[in-house]
Parts: sequence; structure tokens; C-alpha cells
Amino acid sequence: MQPAKHYTFEMPDVRLWTEKWCKGKTLNLFAGRTMLRGIDEVRVDIDVNMRADYHEDALEFVRRWRGKFDTIVFDPPYNLRKAKEKYGGRYIGAVRKIKHELPRILNLGGRIISFGYDTIGMGRRRGFEKIAILLICHSGDREDSMAVVERFVQPGLEWEEEGEPLLQTTNCT
Repeated sequence: MQPAKHYTFEMPDVRLWTEKWCKGKTLNLFAGRTMLRGIDEVRVDIDVNMRADYHEDALEFVRRWRGKFDTIVFDPPYNLRKAKEKYGGRYIGAVRKIKHELPRILNLGGRIISFGYDTIGMGRRRGFEKIAILLICHSGDREDSMAVVERFVQPGLEWEEEGEPLLQTTNCT
């Protein structure tokens, strides 16, 4: 069980799990205030009060970026209510449009770690395969949240990394 926090990575177990899956140069889109430890992290957040390398709209950042990342942490507000709470009602970018742009800035074989209330993630249509799922039980009347790790693959191409489970869960007791 991981009591819910205002920012995802204020939950220690979730932060540690995420750090384990980050490899190489990492884009932390919607970074919030908690830094990932030991990660070569480029932080983006529209809120100028957050510790970020770039303070701008996520979609605009992704569209103008010309480099590549090995990992992308994709942790947007999970719904409109959360967006209004965290960003003072400001528009934070169209999640679907951002997802369409992300493969362009991710190395082949790279990972996207997505957070939300489902495990839809990037999906096969965009060239991704799921390699891990995390269920985050918050207890009480709070909705569970989830994270999914997906690897960017060419259609029909099999990728294997020794020692990494296909599915990983945490105990909610």
C-alpha cells in the first residue's frame, strides 16, 4: 500500500520503482517537484515554481526537441480535475497529441513509463510493447493508480532484456 500524495514521486516506493526502470538519458515530462535520484534527467514542467530545466507546455517542448532520449517518464495530471488543481486551471497540453509525438524523440528500444488510472500507455499502434505494470493501491476510498513501462519496438521485432520481468506488481495489503 502506498498512501496517495499530491505528486507521484513523493510516494517513496513509486519513486524507487520508476528509478529502477529509467535507463540512460531520461525526459521527465510533467516533472513536478520531486527529483528522481541517480538519473540523467531533463525536467519539463509548465509551472515556474517547479524545479525544471524547461518551463513550458509539454506538447510545445516535445515538438521542438531535436534530441533523443532513452527513457521518457510520462506523468501528466490523470484527469481534468487534477490538471486544474496542479496547474491552476491552465491548459497542460493534449495528452493524445503528446503521445503521437513522443516516438520521434525516443531511441529505438527506449522506454516510456506512463502513469494514470489505466494501463493503456502508448500502445502497439505507436510501436510499443508492455514490459511491466505497477498497481498502486492507495487504501481507503482513493482510486488505485497505475504505471506501465513500454519499450519502443519496430512492428514485428522481438526485444529481450535478460532479468527484466514481463509483468511486475506490488502487494496492496
